[in-house]
Amino acid sequence: MYTIIDKWASRAAGFLLFCLMLLTFLDVAGRNLINRPVSGTSELTELMLASVIFLMLPRVAIAGQHIVIDLVDAMVPKAAIAWLDAFAALLGVVMFGLISWQVAVMAGKALGYEDKTPTLHIPLGPILYCMSAFAALVTIAFAYAMVNAMRGVTVTVAADGPTHEIAEHGAI
Repeated sequence: MYTIIDKWASRAAGFLLFCLMLLTFLDVAGRNLINRPVSGTSELTELMLASVIFLMLPRVAIAGQHIVIDLVDAMVPKAAIAWLDAFAALLGVVMFGLISWQVAVMAGKALGYEDKTPTLHIPLGPILYCMSAFAALVTIAFAYAMVNAMRGVTVTVAADGPTHEIAEHGAI
């Protein structure tokens, strides 16, 4: 199940990054060549960047590819490191659970107020509900990572799939 979500989330994030690149190119070219930038570029950029981040967070959580500072690792026994990783994952569960809940509350308010972006009038409620759902997936991913840390299991993401090169170089 996770590999299916990971595959489609990665594809969607890649597509959004391509669209973001194309939009930026068209905006800069339009501004410099014909003095007409693309209307709503900043809104679309904000929405696409937020979407890419929330699409990729479950992968980062499960694979443990988030940023860590390992100052304590050299001073504690090796067995304690797994428990520290589990505690960090527990903090991720709590934080992303709160984020998911609060973004869902905000989405409900946005739907109630019929909140839209200022220029393109894109409804914000459905977008916020999607972000809340992906934050909930991140919560589940951190719970999965916590269990793996307690069991001493290390997860490698997409080592044999189309994103092998990205995962291998840590560019996610």
